[in-house]
Amino acid sequence: MKKVFRKFSLQFIFASLFLSLGSCSRIDHKQSALDPKGLVSQNQYDVFMLSVWITIFLFCAVGGCLLFVLWKYRAKNEKEAMEIPPQSHGNSKVEASLIVASTIILVILAIPTLQGVVLMNRVPDPNDSETLSKLKLDKSQVEDAITVNVTGKRFFWVFEYPQYGIVTANELVFPVTKAVRVNLRTEDVIHSFWLPKLAGKMDLMPGQENFLWFIADENKVLGGDSPAEAMPAVHNGKMRETIFAKQKFTDEFEPVGGLFYGQCAEYCGNSHAYMSFRALAQSDEDFTSWVEKFQRAQNPNLQTTAYDPEKEYPVNTLVSFSDPSLGENATREYKSTKNTSKGDAPNLQSGSWEKAHSDDYEIGKQLFSSLQCVQCHAVNRTGIGAKGPNLTLYGLRTSLAAGWMRNDHENLDKWLRNSNDVKFGNLMWNGEGVDDNHPLRKLEEDDKKVDQLIAYLLGQI
Repeated sequence: MKKVFRKFSLQFIFASLFLSLGSCSRIDHKQSALDPKGLVSQNQYDVFMLSVWITIFLFCAVGGCLLFVLWKYRAKNEKEAMEIPPQSHGNSKVEASLIVASTIILVILAIPTLQGVVLMNRVPDPNDSETLSKLKLDKSQVEDAITVNVTGKRFFWVFEYPQYGIVTANELVFPVTKAVRVNLRTEDVIHSFWLPKLAGKMDLMPGQENFLWFIADENKVLGGDSPAEAMPAVHNGKMRETIFAKQKFTDEFEPVGGLFYGQCAEYCGNSHAYMSFRALAQSDEDFTSWVEKFQRAQNPNLQTTAYDPEKEYPVNTLVSFSDPSLGENATREYKSTKNTSKGDAPNLQSGSWEKAHSDDYEIGKQLFSSLQCVQCHAVNRTGIGAKGPNLTLYGLRTSLAAGWMRNDHENLDKWLRNSNDVKFGNLMWNGEGVDDNHPLRKLEEDDKKVDQLIAYLLGQI
């Protein structure tokens, strides 16, 4: 018996030691509810920590009472150990005291919890000065709140900005100074939107719309640095460059100011674990630039038109013009380098035009259509597909495969060759109408076509 007890004691000691060491690890990892960076997440954290401290207090109180009883009423000798002590059926005062104490504890937990539910169930009214005062918010932070319609699909996220008429995927961009209302829906199974450092978690139910909102804590996001250093701009690719310089997705990394990670927190299928997204906080100026860039890219009125010899074109105009070197009936985009007169065709002989893109980019653009990518994806003004992620300005993104991989040439090559090896069960490889005879399946054996597609996709900047 003593040997068993000694063995158990050693196991308990080592387990406690390992748990203690584990608790010393950094909490600034990709997803952590213990490192709040916003008003809503801070409220949730405060309620959680209150319950933790109450639990610790109760554990110590009960454990202390237990140790006291064991010491106080221990048998002092063998004779005393054999005697049956006086029996009691309870003490009404003690029982009443425990009921009152339990009620007080429940009230202590209930008050901040209910306050959080009431205050956090909607974006505050900009004219409700009392609520704004409680939340320590300015009117300017909520009166022009950003609305984002989020749709969960198997297995990626669609982010639509109805105020601006733009759609993107797997990267939520927002200004650090504004509240963000997130409307949640799903087109297939149950998903769960989880953004722990900013907004907590909310389920997406088929046939039902949920929502949550959040606002970043500007001081915590900036970290005492200037916005340019703390929040690298996403619209010009600086965010992407900064992230790539500081981390590999699967490795330990240095935190990048303004970058947050989200995840589907509900098991939704084979690729559930590969359904992540990134939330990118931006300064007001950078967010506006990002919006304008997307609006230009997705505006059908700005679509490149075929060259007309009867028109004059101002400098920096983009037109499409035939280029047999790219293939039969192929066209290329040309950019005017100066004001052009009628009939000054983009054949580069006059010096009035220059190629807008590389040969690989232009051929990759044709492949995007011929390989039927446009049936599921839209890129800028090319393609009508909505089954897969919108790929507008894809070259600016920090990740691919719903946040699972860095968006670079090497990983995109793996994805295009066989996306099923990277993310099992994805619809690009296993979707409706995609079988062994689909043109996409044959890419694996064609290095040149893969490189040309990569040039086109990463060229969307």
